[in-house]
Amino acid sequence: MLKIGFTPDSDRDIPAAAEQAWQAGRIDLATQSATNLRYGYFAYPVDFTVDGHAFLSAAPTPLVDIMFTLAYSLQELKANGSAEIDFTENSYVIRLELDGDRVKFTSSHGAPPVAPQCPFEEYVAAARAFVAAGIEWLVNHHPAIGNNPALRELRELAGV
Repeated sequence: MLKIGFTPDSDRDIPAAAEQAWQAGRIDLATQSATNLRYGYFAYPVDFTVDGHAFLSAAPTPLVDIMFTLAYSLQELKANGSAEIDFTENSYVIRLELDGDRVKFTSSHGAPPVAPQCPFEEYVAAARAFVAAGIEWLVNHHPAIGNNPALRELRELAGV
């Protein structure tokens, strides 16, 4: 069984360095670059568990970045049979490999001796659901972000 989820934390929506500009209304999420959204905003606890093994457990992760990474992993799995979920803030990598109609998960450290796995379609559904839930939460709580081209690109990449 695969579980990918996040826990919103409004205290982590805006980077500390931008807090004053945010409070003064000088930050427009509709015009922030994809890079800023991916690495500077919305660092929420993320859980990523496969067959009971927690690859991420309440790990503070930039939400937009993990959504893009999951969307790209869907394309890479289909095209190459493998993909990686990596993190700019550390060296941890979750590796995905297609084995027939199943996805095997390993990681750069802390992986169990037998690679957890799930059906490919379950991974596709979970990744798309995560991206859709993330976009929905962001747009509901920060409506301007719904006009950001990066979110339109993300919707297209993930097929949501």
